[in-house]
Amino acid sequence: MDRLPDDQVKDGLRKFIEDKRMDDVNVIADNYPDEQSLIVDYKELLNYYMDRDIQEDGTEEKLNSSYIMSNAQQCIDLAEEAIKDILKEHGRDEDIELNFRIEGIPAARRKMIRDLRAEDLGEYVSVKGLVRKSSKVRPKIDKAMYRCTACGGYQKMDQNMYSEGLDTPLECADCGKSKNKTNFILLRDQSDFDNYQTLEVQESPEELRGGKKPERIRGRTKHDIVDMVSPGDRVILNGILKSTPRGNSREKSRVFDMYLDVRSIEVEEHEFEELNLTDEDKKEIRRVARRGDVLELITKSIAPTLRGLLMEKRGIALQLFSGIRKEMPDGTITRGDVHILLVGDPGTGKSQLLRYASNLAPRGMFASGKGSTGAGLTAAAKKEKVMGQQQWILEAGTLVLADGGVACVDELDKMDSKDRSAMHEAMEQQSVSIAKAGINTTLNTRCAVLGAANPELGRFQIHENLSQQIDLPPPLLSRFDLIFALIDQPNEDDDEKIGRHILDMHTKGGKRERGEEYEDDTDTILSKDFLKKYIAYAKRKKPLMQEEPYEKILDFYVELRNSTDSEDAIPVTARQMESLIRLSEASARAHLRDKITEKDAEIAITITKYFLNEIVATENGVLDIDMVSSKFTQDQRTAQEVIRDVIRAKMDEVEEYQTEGVPKETILELATKRDYSETEIENQLDRMRSEGMVYSPSTDMYKFT
Repeated sequence: MDRLPDDQVKDGLRKFIEDKRMDDVNVIADNYPDEQSLIVDYKELLNYYMDRDIQEDGTEEKLNSSYIMSNAQQCIDLAEEAIKDILKEHGRDEDIELNFRIEGIPAARRKMIRDLRAEDLGEYVSVKGLVRKSSKVRPKIDKAMYRCTACGGYQKMDQNMYSEGLDTPLECADCGKSKNKTNFILLRDQSDFDNYQTLEVQESPEELRGGKKPERIRGRTKHDIVDMVSPGDRVILNGILKSTPRGNSREKSRVFDMYLDVRSIEVEEHEFEELNLTDEDKKEIRRVARRGDVLELITKSIAPTLRGLLMEKRGIALQLFSGIRKEMPDGTITRGDVHILLVGDPGTGKSQLLRYASNLAPRGMFASGKGSTGAGLTAAAKKEKVMGQQQWILEAGTLVLADGGVACVDELDKMDSKDRSAMHEAMEQQSVSIAKAGINTTLNTRCAVLGAANPELGRFQIHENLSQQIDLPPPLLSRFDLIFALIDQPNEDDDEKIGRHILDMHTKGGKRERGEEYEDDTDTILSKDFLKKYIAYAKRKKPLMQEEPYEKILDFYVELRNSTDSEDAIPVTARQMESLIRLSEASARAHLRDKITEKDAEIAITITKYFLNEIVATENGVLDIDMVSSKFTQDQRTAQEVIRDVIRAKMDEVEEYQTEGVPKETILELATKRDYSETEIENQLDRMRSEGMVYSPSTDMYKFT
């Protein structure tokens, strides 16, 4: 489209402002500088110029919404000039300068970051994504005041807001001397500064298909739209696509990087609006939900190539639906997300479950415990070169980017020590606090964590303390609602079934690659795309607890609390009570119910029993939550107390033991009289020595450190 004369464009935009938005302009001018922008919806422009497509003289009106989008810089600059002229004619202060911002671009006109091309440069484009990084807000010169050293004259010069360098006058307006014959001194106190910030936005995971890497683009904001968003926020950026040369200013590169001159920002408020479910989708979802075995169907649809693991898959299914985040009457926020940890032997399918879950969640992120970037799992403040200068940048990690979805973290036990300390807040309070280099902020991590960890000794030992097998602190382990142990135990019948299943899967895969027919069992499971839509639709439900499930959960909890004869061992804590509520809510959502039923409570109780019997039960079958939430169980602590008593008593009784230590045989002989086996005492002696509680001055002799 040919470029129209500036006068024609300015007149056309002025008519629109005077006809449609004059009242808004006056209100904004009254509130200036607290308000600085006239925000116009794209549909307003579209409808206005469609109504005025024929001028009075019968010729076609060339200025329309398409022209404005294609020649954005010209139109926006002239619109802002028109607003200033109008205000001046109405006797307003000449210093009032309002911004003209366009938002509400239809989804059909929106582009993915990866689809931006050279032909889009200069156009007004709209991109959608999540904020990965944000810089500090900095002042930048908008109009620089210079003084000529030859004649002392003053000259104010507009600056390019997005250029690294400072533009200086070519010649003095008073004496006419060029910059080669005089110097221009910058007067900072008389120059006009404006706020400036850079953002980095990447494509949302829910928009990617086939495991593609999300593309990123830099956005540059100024004036009154700085500091509107934080890393992790899902946004729509509207602005003019521009380019900047690669390399430094001394090198003339032919290759350019694209960036977005951001003119308006829309923050997404609704969690799963982006899926755009059709009426047909909703009808099919409600039909499937009416099946009595819908939860079993969803469970079988999770990683169908993995045979078995039904209870683990059911837990993941409930995690995908999650409970309800609530604000209590006193203002306290309780999380609704269900955290799950998978531990166990190598080759049991932990990573495959994580990968599948990250693809099923409408907002799923996958990362390793080491973190995919310098931000790791939580968030980080680090220095980065922005516009030629080193600035502190706030970068979001995996949990922040997964806000509103599921973060699948493989090898959780190998995460960075900084992330480990921040994970406590991220999992329970669901936020990450940053206080570094003048950046003080809190980022949201309202996501479920599905983690996988490997035992330090290679194989998981059932009925052994979890924190002694996995390099994770007990307080962090206690924040998981469910912990599943995936143990590889030889069993002739199961091994044959698993082997046949693997061979069948590979045979079908081979036939599919060759284009041959094969027996397809996809009719018995739900597809990934449909299941993702089902989850997004179900998460809009907010089921309410009823009296029957209320009493059932309460009775189960009270019964568990009183299920041991030991005065010191604690079977469960209040955390398990909250987990039961979250799992019940998730089950009700999976069935698209508005009320939590007794069946939902039974599902939550069944899966909780499975977790407790696998992880929390001691060798004697006694439930002791210290197997997860403490370094030592109550039995282990009692055995260690017995050993301490024996060593202390014998050292007081025999003088030579005070220097040489107490013989191991003596400790075993006396300790086993208190109903402990020699194996148990030897194990606790080894642990006490590794923890530095006792040491051996010589072989098989023990004394206190």
